[in-house]
Amino acid sequence: MNNIAAEVLSKDVLLNVDMLECIRRKSADIIFASKTGVLIRDTVSNIYMMYAENIETAKVIIKSIPQDINIIEVHQEFYDNMLKERFDFKRKMVCNNLVYRSVKPINILSNPAEIRLLGNEHKGFIINNYSEKDLCDSEYICGRLNARAIYGAFIEDELCGFIGKHEEGSIGMLQVIPRFRRMGIASALVAKVVNETLAYYGYPYGQAKEGNEASIKLNKRLGFKISMSKVYWLFK
Repeated sequence: MNNIAAEVLSKDVLLNVDMLECIRRKSADIIFASKTGVLIRDTVSNIYMMYAENIETAKVIIKSIPQDINIIEVHQEFYDNMLKERFDFKRKMVCNNLVYRSVKPINILSNPAEIRLLGNEHKGFIINNYSEKDLCDSEYICGRLNARAIYGAFIEDELCGFIGKHEEGSIGMLQVIPRFRRMGIASALVAKVVNETLAYYGYPYGQAKEGNEASIKLNKRLGFKISMSKVYWLFK
């Protein structure tokens, strides 16, 4: 089923990059795959991801989803009401995928910060300064630190920003302390994770919540392509 799923999802890489990355890194449990739809569970994050081209395929896929599901990311909106009714999802987040399609590393010429891998000693700083605590709690942040998946930017040994790789493979958690903004630190942090991802032939991608124009502008400047079709996260 891997080949079928990859072929279908590759028709729109910008939209389906998240599912393709799970398949690439062999963390995708492919539950359903046909010429018109795919359902996977990422075994690292336990996140379900769904793609369906028509309502008939969506209905078949939804029957394959276990009732105890807590989170799903879908790539079309026309079937999200069916999911809400069947699984009692309470919250919804709409995002655009941001994908770096080049194989050339990003070269940041002017950057005052040194980028280093962060450890558990930086847990408090991240928890206190991260703006999306409703999505990433302290337990999740500790897990990402233990996975060596969060980098920090330092100026004269002062931590002034950070970025990470989420469990399912996306680049995120970008935060720069206000007094250190407009110094190129955000660009340097993104470049670091992109270049690390390119080194092991991964898909460098992130997601911008609907309305986050600052994130979209930053990523465009760095050469990212923006998916005009959105992805939809449903949470209980």
